[in-house]
Amino acid sequence: MSRSITTNSIYNFVLKVFRLIVPVLVGPYIQRLFDTSLYGYFNDATTWVDFALIFGSFGIYTYAIREISAVRDDREKVRQLYSSLFSLGLCTNLIVMVCYAGVTLFSVQSMARSIYLVLGFKVLANIFMVEWINEAGENYSFITIKTIVVRSLYLVGIFVFIKKPDDVLKYTLLIVLTDLLNNLISFVYVTRRLGLSFKGIQWKPHLMPLINILIISNINLLYTSLDKMILGQVGEKMMVTVYKTPQDITYMIGQLLASIVLVAVPRLAYYSGNGRMDDYMALLNKSYRSFMMVVFPACTGIACLAPEIMWIYGGGKYDASIPVLIAFAIRTTESAVYTICANQVLYVLHQEKFLVKVLLGCGLLNVGMDIILVAAGQYTPLTAIVSTFLAEVVLMAIIFWYIRVRLSIPFHFISKENIRYVAISLLFIPVTLGIRALGFGYIWTSILSVLVCMGIYFGVLLLLKDETMWFLTGKVLGKLKRS
Repeated sequence: MSRSITTNSIYNFVLKVFRLIVPVLVGPYIQRLFDTSLYGYFNDATTWVDFALIFGSFGIYTYAIREISAVRDDREKVRQLYSSLFSLGLCTNLIVMVCYAGVTLFSVQSMARSIYLVLGFKVLANIFMVEWINEAGENYSFITIKTIVVRSLYLVGIFVFIKKPDDVLKYTLLIVLTDLLNNLISFVYVTRRLGLSFKGIQWKPHLMPLINILIISNINLLYTSLDKMILGQVGEKMMVTVYKTPQDITYMIGQLLASIVLVAVPRLAYYSGNGRMDDYMALLNKSYRSFMMVVFPACTGIACLAPEIMWIYGGGKYDASIPVLIAFAIRTTESAVYTICANQVLYVLHQEKFLVKVLLGCGLLNVGMDIILVAAGQYTPLTAIVSTFLAEVVLMAIIFWYIRVRLSIPFHFISKENIRYVAISLLFIPVTLGIRALGFGYIWTSILSVLVCMGIYFGVLLLLKDETMWFLTGKVLGKLKRS
């Protein structure tokens, strides 16, 4: 049997911490160094490449984790799935890359075209993105060590080669090469272990489920991706950066926190696929409680320290992002619950069709609100994320109803534990305001606020003998003792 969920969570948490540290080191350096106009083009290009990657990936990553997890005890079935899905991804990525290059050549002005074209090679690198096979096998030790090594090389490359305000193209090339190296290492590692054969591959059984996932991915474009696209068209390119920087910050934090629960997806798929629903429910509830215990204080902390965070990132160049970051921090609490519902419940239980419908309906609601804001001349980074958040609140209300009523799953979204976590987290507001009033400066205010708020939060939970807190503390201490 694979490693325990706790061990996998520790590996994945270490990985996400490292992935968080790298942007924290690189982000402020890049934001302060680059010309704001060129960096605006880079962020706009990133939006369009992310759009292309959705089609190139074709939903394979998410689908493969579920399908391979269910049959991972059968090596031959795993190898057949690997060969079929890799060959399908090879074709979709090549087609998308050609289309992206064509659109870029004919629609992007010459001064920025090279940035868009070079960044488009991320689609080529995506051909070799086979990390899903390692996740399905819960091989998080390999993923963690490999990624840390590659991202360390990327970090060194940033400070060695990126030194001038117009080095945006060099930065773009470095990002592409890092992605390519990271993916190639995994591809070679997996292929040597399993083998790869294009004989007897099957696409037909996988196409409809993958199309459903592709539709879900594209419907998600009606949310934050749509916001960035509209901002890039109705306002200055810098407005995309004002929106995208807070999004990137909260996304990094969200992914770090999600490491606690996403490692459970292969195990949940294994339990569900083998009819072990009691084990499924026990793990689902444990994951949810652990997740929300850290989500509430993290999001509250980001909102409280928004001025300090944006100064560290932009040195005062992007103060307009402060209210946007606060809005994104609030939205992240909703996104955290969506992560559980979509990945651990609806997707594991093969409810993609329902997810498509509800995402489409609420996405169109967001489009309607965006149109009204644009027509009224009130479309800004802040109003864009607020309208998206409101649409997602409606989305989550419908999902809650479906899981509880239609699927009859006794999953409690609001609990006394969650209320406790929120109440303690709200203490961060007066604590942060008090420390800021002492005038220590941005850096020390951030450090002291984090340390004091963490001490208060976890100290109160231990005093109250919170079950999840005591469980996680015992697990971590046990691992440290054995080490």
